[in-house]
Amino acid sequence: MLPRNDFLLLTLARDGRLTSQHTFETFENRLRKATDCFLFCHGWLHDQAEAREGAERFFGCLEAALRPLGERVAPLRVAVHWPSKPFADSARTPRLRPSDGSLVPAGNLGDLARLKPGALADLLPLLCELEVPLGPEEELELDALVRQTRTVAGGSGMRASPLGALSFWLMKRRAGQVGERVGREWLAPLFSELGGRAPRLHVIGHSFGPKLATSAVLGGLRPHSLVLLLAAFSAFAFAENVPGTKQPGFYRRVLTDGMVAGSIVALRSDYDRALNTLYPTVTWGSQVDRAARNPGRLGKVRELVTRSAMGAVGVLGVGASVMDLTEVQRTGIPPGVVTIDGSRVVAKEEWLVGAHRDIYHDEIATLVLLAARLLTGGPAGPRPRPIVPFTRC
Repeated sequence: MLPRNDFLLLTLARDGRLTSQHTFETFENRLRKATDCFLFCHGWLHDQAEAREGAERFFGCLEAALRPLGERVAPLRVAVHWPSKPFADSARTPRLRPSDGSLVPAGNLGDLARLKPGALADLLPLLCELEVPLGPEEELELDALVRQTRTVAGGSGMRASPLGALSFWLMKRRAGQVGERVGREWLAPLFSELGGRAPRLHVIGHSFGPKLATSAVLGGLRPHSLVLLLAAFSAFAFAENVPGTKQPGFYRRVLTDGMVAGSIVALRSDYDRALNTLYPTVTWGSQVDRAARNPGRLGKVRELVTRSAMGAVGVLGVGASVMDLTEVQRTGIPPGVVTIDGSRVVAKEEWLVGAHRDIYHDEIATLVLLAARLLTGGPAGPRPRPIVPFTRC
């Protein structure tokens, strides 16, 4: 049997490579003893210690939810730590100043921002022009970012600063890049090699972690369930037709090609200020800028797409079911893509970001197991689902 309170931390370099072959070999060995593997991906601005602490809290909640399943499930818990700090290695950390809420990026660009803001204003549009959008929703976001870098001379906070918007874009892009690579080169080959001996896989991401997780699926990973907690990427990423573009969202193939065997579940909250307020500002600009542009009907449609984060409004453009987090504890989760409104639970206030980090709840751990088809809803609350005995070839 596997230790029930233990988890592995897979650490990724900035280019998406694993930093420890030994940890991966341990992961491979433990997979052979597990019935279910839970893979958790954190959001941005985490160093290794913070990633470990967050994973420990999340898996602690999951352990309580797993308890009714007893010995029928042998879980393997794995957390992915990815380099989520803009313009910096893990040793040089961007911080939010409590006094004004501004993002102070570390590294050379951060130094340039403080010492020569005029030079930085000239450099930012060039940096944006080097970026290549991977889908229509990203193209709209990048166009808005380029516009901000050209029209906003400066600003003291993330709400006004093009550098803050660029750091947001780069971290979202990095999450996708490292996720696709680790899925393609490490995780997918491992599970394919194990074949019928591989455990069921359940992938969970928080904030930018869902970007990493879904990109790993595009890279070849084939989970049984995918749970996106307060996802900080476009609500139209799975859409058949992104409004204003006549093109599918970047992750549409995840649905059309059946890359996830079971449910795709996206948790949102009214109280996630990072995604309801900050995300629209850094992806589109200020209210003053929007009023001055008077973009017309097409511009307003594109603004809607650019400002809509999945963790704020749910999954759009796919006809997703919408359910309440407390209700699904009794009803269970239907197949397909489901938006879960967690506003009655995910409501803990935190300075600047609201409830964006408020994911450590029993209801959310239960949501993961409902999506995994290990628990089912019932009038008296969640209960173990009859599980097909896990056999290995």
